Amino acid sequence: ALGLLNSHIADDLSEPMQNMLRIARSNSQRLSQLINDLLDIEKITSGKMDFNLQRHAVLPLVEQAIEINKPYALEYGVRLFLSEESVDGNVIVDTSRFQQILANLLSNAIKFSPTGERVTLAVLNMPNDKVRINITDIGPGIPAAFRSQIFQKFSQADSSDTRAKGGTGLGLAITKELIEKMGGTIGFDSIEGLGSTFWIELPKVQDGIVNLEVTPVS
Repeated sequence: ALGLLNSHIADDLSEPMQNMLRIARSNSQRLSQLINDLLDIEKITSGKMDFNLQRHAVLPLVEQAIEINKPYALEYGVRLFLSEESVDGNVIVDTSRFQQILANLLSNAIKFSPTGERVTLAVLNMPNDKVRINITDIGPGIPAAFRSQIFQKFSQADSSDTRAKGGTGLGLAITKELIEKMGGTIGFDSIEGLGSTFWIELPKVQDGIVNLEVTPVS
C-alpha cells in the first residue's frame, strides 16, 4: 500500500507528506527484512532449514545474481561487472540459498560503494580443487578492530552508518551459516579506505555425485 502511494499519489501531496511516506515505506521494508532474517537464523539454529542440494554450473548462477541485483545497484548509482577472467565449474548447491548468499554479499558491496563506482564479481579456480567467487568493492573497507566480529549476529562496524545504509546486522551471519551448510567457506580481504573483497569457496565437482549431509548448527 505504501508503495502504491509513493508511486501514484505522492506527486499530489505536499513535500513533508511525501517525505513521511518515503520514511514509512523504508522503515516497513527494513522491518520486513529483519523479520525474515530472524526467521532464517531460527531455522538454521534449530536445523529446520531445508536444502535442495543439486549439481549446477556456477557461472550461470553468478550471471543470474548480477541480473537480479542490477536494479538495486542502480538505486545507488553503482555498476555490477563480471570479470573477464571468470571461469566455470560444477558445484553442489541449493540454488535459492545460493542466490540469497550472493544477494547478501552484493547488497553490502553496493551499499558501501561510492556513487559511480563498480562492484566486480569473479569466478576463479583455486589450487585446492575449489571454486572461489570474489565480490570486490571500492568502498571504505572494514575497520581492523571490527574484523574478528564481522560474521557475528547483529555485528555493526558503525551502528549509525549501518542505520543510514540499511541492514539488520544479520546478513553476514546468515551467509556464513548457509555457505557452510553447502560445504563451503567464506572469508574476506580488506584495506581501509581502498575497499573489500568478500569471497566464498565451494568444492568443485568433477564426476559423479557429491552427497552433503545437512546437520543442525550447534
